[in-house]
Amino acid sequence: MNRPADLHAPCAALLAAANVCASIRSLVPCNAGGNNRTYRLETSAGVFAVKQYFRHEGDTRDRLAAEFDFLVYAAKAAPGMAPAPLAKSAANGLALFEFIEGCPYQAGEIAWEHVDSAARFFRALNDPVARMEAATLPLASEACFSITEHLNLIAARLDRLRTVDVTSNEDRAAQALTTQIHARWLELKDEVSAASRSIGPDPAAHLEPAQRCISPSDFGFHNALAQSDGTPRFLDFEYAGWDDPAKMTGDFFAQLAVPVPTDLFDRFVQEASAALPRPDELAERARLLRPVYQVKWCCIALNVFLPVNLARRKFADPTLDEDALKRAQLAKAATLFQSIATYDHGLY
Repeated sequence: MNRPADLHAPCAALLAAANVCASIRSLVPCNAGGNNRTYRLETSAGVFAVKQYFRHEGDTRDRLAAEFDFLVYAAKAAPGMAPAPLAKSAANGLALFEFIEGCPYQAGEIAWEHVDSAARFFRALNDPVARMEAATLPLASEACFSITEHLNLIAARLDRLRTVDVTSNEDRAAQALTTQIHARWLELKDEVSAASRSIGPDPAAHLEPAQRCISPSDFGFHNALAQSDGTPRFLDFEYAGWDDPAKMTGDFFAQLAVPVPTDLFDRFVQEASAALPRPDELAERARLLRPVYQVKWCCIALNVFLPVNLARRKFADPTLDEDALKRAQLAKAATLFQSIATYDHGLY
């Protein structure tokens, strides 16, 4: 495990690469995240953020490149709404960014003005003129462009969870909940497939390129900081890239840490989709896939039972209490599953 002192030389190299002539005064870990380590780098020229990216043979996504390249694009398309990228070192798995001061959002405090800021950020990223410079951005993590691909994505996540070794009470509880989710999923995927055929093209048909979006991915107020004027600055884009706007919306309203009020769903979809052709079609697609992404986030909550995902959590927070985390994530997954069980699926 790298200690802050071990990172002084690589951080000095990042500063030099960013043409910042400064001495390092301190390098302090920020609050632990779920995937990577972030440090507050104080120098004689000001404060910066340094991010150290998780790397594992079982996790092949180049998180550093995906986030840095996205932020280079966002700095032009949506200036001031996300951190500025300054320098990166693939060899060291490090990147240097603008340090964003602000307060984390808390569950229960998200209102329309915050959601409207998120919609404006998405629209700016997908402005037709800006998109002309986005051709080289990668696909988002788990990008999907057909209804069938969306359904297969969730099926694969459930299949992985069903292979978890049972060695503890928490594992047994996760296995039991996964079995319940899987049974509900088998019903839901048939409902979504049937509804898709009734309102549009075959479920296997791909979304046309013009209607695909540049997605921040893992987008929501769990990855944002409130500024002094109340507006959000958005963070953490290692999963970002080209995707289906319905997936962005599904994730935005299903993430668990800082929930977005569900009664704002249609309004957000209308505002966000305005940047893309035939927004009414995209809104219908988002409603169709909304319960699918609730199931996905049940799976995400249970990811801590998968070895690679647990290793990533431990990388981000070396002091992690594994059993306590598993119990907390089980509770979140169970609560979200109950909302799926009573939801009308948004199909009609």
